[in-house]
Amino acid sequence: MKVRKARISDARQIQEIVNSHASKGEMLPRSLSEIYEN
Repeated sequence: MKVRKARISDARQIQEIVNSHASKGEMLPRSLSEIYEN
């Protein structure tokens, strides 16, 4: 597996992963703007 820093172009996929875990109650959902900020 290759690991790299996230890019702006990764934001939508990151949001999908985060929000899928949020729907299971494992973490809080994040908006796309919150992902871009961090």
